[in-house]
Amino acid sequence: MQHLLIESRSAELNHRDVATVQGARFALPKGSHFRVDHVPGSGEPLLWVADVVAGAVRAGLHGSSAQDGLLGERVRVLNVLTGC
Repeated sequence: MQHLLIESRSAELNHRDVATVQGARFALPKGSHFRVDHVPGSGEPLLWVADVVAGAVRAGLHGSSAQDGLLGERVRVLNVLTGC
């Protein structure tokens, strides 16, 4: 079984997260089992890391070079059209 933890936000946004994951499940091999759970961000350190990296990448996209020495070649930015 695969397990995805997503940071809990409002009920409406949590519902959207689940709908997005449900749409993506069609790309999984037939018979795959996949579970989604929302957790408070303060309760999962791996979510903190994702927030820090996302914030640094966003700052870089908006002209800051402060994160270059920290992230450098370790992060690859892929632009994804989401319609949002």
